[in-house]
Amino acid sequence: MSLSQIKNKILSSSFIKKLLFGTFWMTFGTLISRGLFALASIVLARILTVDEFGEFGMVKSTIDNFLIFASMGIGLTTTKYISELKDNDKKAASSVLGASISIVLILSTLIALLISVFSEKIASDILGNTNLQIPLIIGSFTLIFIALNGTQMGALLGFQAYKKNSTSNIFQGLFLFLGLIIGGYLGGVKGALIGNLIAIAMVSIVLQILLRQESKMQEIGLNLENWKYNVKKIYKFAIPASLSTIIVAPTIWFLNTLLVNQPNGYKELGLYSAVIIFSTAIQMFNGAISSVLLPMFLSKSEEKTPNKEFFNYFGSWIISIIIALPLIVFPELVSLVLGSKYETDKIVPILGMSIVATLIITNKAGVSRDLIIKNKMWLSVFSMGQWAITNLLIFYFLKEYGALGFAFSYMASYLMNYLIFLPYFIHQKISPSIIFYNKWNFILWALILILVGCNVFMYNQLIIRVIVTIITVGFIIVSIFKLYKLCLKKL
Repeated sequence: MSLSQIKNKILSSSFIKKLLFGTFWMTFGTLISRGLFALASIVLARILTVDEFGEFGMVKSTIDNFLIFASMGIGLTTTKYISELKDNDKKAASSVLGASISIVLILSTLIALLISVFSEKIASDILGNTNLQIPLIIGSFTLIFIALNGTQMGALLGFQAYKKNSTSNIFQGLFLFLGLIIGGYLGGVKGALIGNLIAIAMVSIVLQILLRQESKMQEIGLNLENWKYNVKKIYKFAIPASLSTIIVAPTIWFLNTLLVNQPNGYKELGLYSAVIIFSTAIQMFNGAISSVLLPMFLSKSEEKTPNKEFFNYFGSWIISIIIALPLIVFPELVSLVLGSKYETDKIVPILGMSIVATLIITNKAGVSRDLIIKNKMWLSVFSMGQWAITNLLIFYFLKEYGALGFAFSYMASYLMNYLIFLPYFIHQKISPSIIFYNKWNFILWALILILVGCNVFMYNQLIIRVIVTIITVGFIIVSIFKLYKLCLKKL
């Protein structure tokens, strides 16, 4: 097929144009934003001591825990209702937008005040570090702007304003890059958190400008008409949506608390936080693609085809595998980037386990969209509940292993969740069976685990690693092609 034929095929399909355009802008914006943030985190990890970086991670984890209550899943809810209403009922869309922003501002302000009032108790009694009181207060005001930003970005996604969303992401990455590095250099942990606060506040201003521009173009305003009705409507979806996240944040926080209360706990948390910067970077592509696909599949006018369905269920997973391969094969790169403060013999297994956990998450991305589209968010709550309980139980018995036990508990809990709930969702006819019950899916997973295991357990055997890698990668490419052919017949 010639380049002109490919171009004509793309231009003739509205889905492909939207997907490519949206994915490009969301990926570009997210890449710049997450890339700058990851770079800032690496620089910050080198500026601060390992203990200080652990303290910084603990404060952020604590604030993230409370953020769930400040936002209550309203960002995702805004995306859903704006997507469904923007073309057929602009007045209702305006009311939903107004109600969403007002609710988030009220909730986030109340939560910030509560954290500030009880900051001393949280720092001393729970975190076991009285030096974290002021950092907690600084972080509490950050969550007001984070919650507001999430709702405004949710609205832009509902409008399918991918370029504007990308623009806000780029500004966010730039502001955070400057804020974290300058703040950390000048003021340590407190300085980094102040820089973070200023950066997030500036992003809120940018988002407000972009949202006003897009709302005007879409002929949708922002009003508080039928406020009580819209609040009930929002929370009918938002409550189960937020509960899934509410389960995750406290779980991570409790796990972090268990870890930091072990000998050298903050150092171990600092090690884990530094290594997962790389697997978190992989997830940004999954997030970018999901942000494009969700509004499109929420639209009832979007025709479904086998190619679209394949990309929906496997696209971000395959992309994540491709991105992860260099990190799996050359874990020395991670060690080199982080510096000599971080022990290589611990970095390699933590990296391998975190990548496996990330690939499980991206493999389930299409199913997560199915739950949103079909209003089955309560099932997501049960799924994340199982993940949380499993994670806490495993790490409780492995906490003396520090960051290694931490990484293993995450990977094992995601694996168990995948094996338990994906078949259940298929049984409930939420997702098609072919996405799980096919031999190429299992073969791909086996190849990935072989590749990760080889590069972790035979880290010092370079020749063996190279040979196994060449063979395995070849089989992975063939398996992806076979999976695609099979899905075109079955989806």
